[in-house]
Amino acid sequence: MTIVYFYINIALNFLLHCVYACAKNDIIKKALQASNKVSAMASEEEDSPVWFNDDGPYVVVFDPLDGSRNIDASIPTGSIFGIYRRLEEADALPEQEKAELNVLQRGERLVAAVYTLYSSATILCLSLGSGTHAFTLDHSIGDFVLTNPNLSIPERGIHNF
Repeated sequence: MTIVYFYINIALNFLLHCVYACAKNDIIKKALQASNKVSAMASEEEDSPVWFNDDGPYVVVFDPLDGSRNIDASIPTGSIFGIYRRLEEADALPEQEKAELNVLQRGERLVAAVYTLYSSATILCLSLGSGTHAFTLDHSIGDFVLTNPNLSIPERGIHNF
């Protein structure tokens, strides 16, 4: 009986992680599409890139819930985003082909990179190409506040925020 319970528990945890990731994916996908600033997106939760329109200047790639399998172990999860400019030279291609070309750009073409950590504090790390800055969600005002400007990895010693 204990082994059966163990496998049921594993199956339910896996299903729960999938539901969390899919729900978060749908929320982000709808927000990106409604912004009219994003032409295409790719998500770890989607089988192929999605093309929204020919007007948005940006392309977004993301993992909506990185570390979702760690939820039951109380290990923090987060969201990862990469933002690129749309490749206008691909606009004449068929929709799926231009979506794929746009989301498979090289990392050096990133306009912005974002990681959001969901834990006892919600922290958003942002790089626009010239430094990385961390913002912490202040629940009293409902906004992110710059808490760690110009993050860097020390040459030696303990690495922390």
